[in-house]
Amino acid sequence: MYKLMLLFSIAMLSAWNLPAQHVLSGKVKNSQTGETVPAVSVKARNTPYGDYTNDQGNFRFTLRAPLPVTLVFSSVGYATQEVTVSSPGPINIALVPSSILGTEVVVSASRNVQRKIESPVTIERIDNKDVINSPQPSYFSMLQGLKGVDITTSSLTFTTITTRGFNTSGNTNFTQVVDGMDNQAPGLNFPLGAAIGLTELDVDNLELLSGASSALYGSRGLNGTLVMTGKDPFKYQGLSFQITQGVNHIKKGAGNDPMGASPYYDWTLRWAYKVSDRFAFKVNAQYTKAKDWLAADTSNTNSMGNKYTDPNYNGVNSYGSKTSVDINPFLEAIKAMDPSTAPIVDPLLANPTNYVARTGYPEYGYLSNDAKMLKVNAEMRYNIKPGLQAILSGTFGDGTAVYSNDTRYALDGFKLAQYRAELRADHWFVRAYTTRENSGNTIIASPTAQLINEAWKPSYDGNTGDGWYPQYTIGLITALAGGQSLTDAHLAARAAADQGRPLAGSDHFNRLRDSISAIPTSKGGTLFLDRSKLYNAEFQYNFTRLVKWAEVIAGLNYRIYKLDSEGTLFPDKEGPIDVAEYSAFAHFSKKMINNKLKLGAAFRLDKNTLFEKPRTTSRLSAVLETTKEHFLRFSYQNAYSFPSNIQSLQSTLVDYNSYASGGSARLLYGEYKFDKYQPYLLESVNKYRQTNDPSVLKKFEPKDIKPQSVDAFELGYSALVAKCVLIDVLGYYSTWKNFIGYVNVANTPGSDNVEDFKDRSKYIAYNIAYNGAEKVNTYGYAASVSVDLSRNFGAKVNFSSDFLKNRNNSQINNFNTPNWKVNFEFGNSGMGKKQLFSFNTSLRYRPAYFYSIGFASGTIDANVVLDAQVSYKLPVIKSRIKLGATNLTNKYYYTGFGSPGIGGVYYITYAYNVF
Repeated sequence: MYKLMLLFSIAMLSAWNLPAQHVLSGKVKNSQTGETVPAVSVKARNTPYGDYTNDQGNFRFTLRAPLPVTLVFSSVGYATQEVTVSSPGPINIALVPSSILGTEVVVSASRNVQRKIESPVTIERIDNKDVINSPQPSYFSMLQGLKGVDITTSSLTFTTITTRGFNTSGNTNFTQVVDGMDNQAPGLNFPLGAAIGLTELDVDNLELLSGASSALYGSRGLNGTLVMTGKDPFKYQGLSFQITQGVNHIKKGAGNDPMGASPYYDWTLRWAYKVSDRFAFKVNAQYTKAKDWLAADTSNTNSMGNKYTDPNYNGVNSYGSKTSVDINPFLEAIKAMDPSTAPIVDPLLANPTNYVARTGYPEYGYLSNDAKMLKVNAEMRYNIKPGLQAILSGTFGDGTAVYSNDTRYALDGFKLAQYRAELRADHWFVRAYTTRENSGNTIIASPTAQLINEAWKPSYDGNTGDGWYPQYTIGLITALAGGQSLTDAHLAARAAADQGRPLAGSDHFNRLRDSISAIPTSKGGTLFLDRSKLYNAEFQYNFTRLVKWAEVIAGLNYRIYKLDSEGTLFPDKEGPIDVAEYSAFAHFSKKMINNKLKLGAAFRLDKNTLFEKPRTTSRLSAVLETTKEHFLRFSYQNAYSFPSNIQSLQSTLVDYNSYASGGSARLLYGEYKFDKYQPYLLESVNKYRQTNDPSVLKKFEPKDIKPQSVDAFELGYSALVAKCVLIDVLGYYSTWKNFIGYVNVANTPGSDNVEDFKDRSKYIAYNIAYNGAEKVNTYGYAASVSVDLSRNFGAKVNFSSDFLKNRNNSQINNFNTPNWKVNFEFGNSGMGKKQLFSFNTSLRYRPAYFYSIGFASGTIDANVVLDAQVSYKLPVIKSRIKLGATNLTNKYYYTGFGSPGIGGVYYITYAYNVF
């Protein structure tokens, strides 16, 4: 009994010493409209306890601390409010809306929370409120309106972004991070736009770093970094869905568009539930379906003529017509067999060459124009204790897309998946994730069409002496003998040789296409099999609470790529290739002169196992508050970038006997035997084929590819004037060394006889990544002004300009941007007493500019694009109806040469519980 009483007394004393527990709950509303406000942060000051309001505006949490306590209520777009609570009971708060200009905070600029206006480098931000009020049906498309951003839209489901000039489809020098994970495709090494990004309803914010950001985000970030953050299920709770129904291709024939009006669908769902103060989860799904934009550029890449006037016509988006043969040997053979044809043949043979291209297929009817995208995501969060959280997530994307590079690639049924496990504390995190890629049934447009032509009628059959070209030649002589003009005779000859040609989209055509594209390139077909994987582990620690003299953040990262293409994308026929990268970084910052000056320094060490030496990247920065809310910033970065796996190891069939190639010695000497069989510049080979003069051939001296680097300087100024005008101005200058571009070369494997260049079956062309010898400079400037016009009206304008200096003419450098561009935006986020109506408009102007890509180059015409939307809220049922249009005037425009024309999309959206 004595022992029991003693134990009871000890238990009572222990309970007495436990902190008091109080359940605090209440509701938060908008002081102007009376609507409940979700996702409001409710924190008990000087404690780790708090909550977020749910989709009903309610909050509830257990406070393990004595009363009274001060609760802090904060949310973007509202003034922060503090309330002292002395006893439990309902707590009703009315938050006052306020301007967000100058108050936005960012994390990506220094890997630490800071006001955007005080960032040491240029950074742009989009939050979920911007997404809701945007006329764009996709948040990813909003990025093209940001200052300094360039995009290439290869298809409705595939858009590539970049900053400061180097714009192309599939940019390996731009980093895209989603919830801490690099979401590049492991084999292709570039991000696939929004294919495996956040769903439309799960966007918390996007932060875009312009220019080099390698010091904090690794060597892929020379052209910028996009950091996307999804919604926290503890903060954003409830069921939300959004249904968008629309139409595109509304005017057949506009912009060479052969289609008529077609439906557009986008359905998105999000469900987040807080089970307890410790556990919450979310589920996201989005499905998009529409008829894709079509690439239909009929410009001739071989001459100024068209398909009616040039026998060697090869349209930009004509596939199969790269098969081109000099018919002079066939003419000579006919003359030898029938000397009476000499009066017809001899004038033709007076030309050194008479090249004729096979008839190509347009994209419409050849490549599927069914654009589909499915994204699903699930995430669980568990609060192990205050300040320590465990996260598990999985994301899967499946769909179709077309992207442009060395030709057009139609990705059908490609799949990407990412899985993450993370432990996150207030001052550190450890994260591990994997990315898995499946290229699906990919059609490589140009070589597949060439093989289709060879399948239904060979160009020449040496066993029978028959074929498309012998028939063409006979048809040409016959037509000329009948008195037709040379131009008409060539058309008649083509019609004769094309007899039996399957039409694009026919059953015969589809059978040939599907059979050829089902055979891997390593076995004579055109299928590439990419099953590559990426594994990544990283750790970061904020030492600021331990180091009193400065803010210090440091981290480690280890990554391994398992390149697995069965010899169709990489030289991996014998098995997957492992490429490892590891790195360490540290960032220091210090405030001085009464917190008016903030200095920063970042250092990073990267090592890639394909290259012998590690590389060091550094960034130095200073931000000076010259007067209240006026900030002057300066930064310098020396950034190294290892060539991507594509730039090092790619060996992909893109045309008949043509490859997109990396520049590593493993390929150049091991696979292509350039040390034995001399490569020549392809331009000189083509000139030799036209003139038969060997002296025009120019040798190409191959070298092992190596890392490129850039020294980048930026000077900027940001200011908040009268609390309603936000200004940002900047200028930058960069010097690139060992710049990685591309060069087209050719050699004759197995032979040193240059005569073999006259026979297309005996030489191979390569588009090779290599380092230019000359330094390349880029520079530019930009400015933006955002104005709060009161009563929820707002206006924005931004201007940017980019230039390339010391262009290396021996390289294709992908500096595809106009010298200047401008964007405007005007809207209202809530009109009237109840703020039920809203609207937004945006206008983008791009002057004409030159665009170069692997398979074509030319001028992109100037364009003006207007987007607009008007919305109406139904607060009683927590709904919103939006009527909108992108490219309202439906004047087709282009963002890349050889890429599709983009027309208008007109849509209506119903959104439930979206906030």
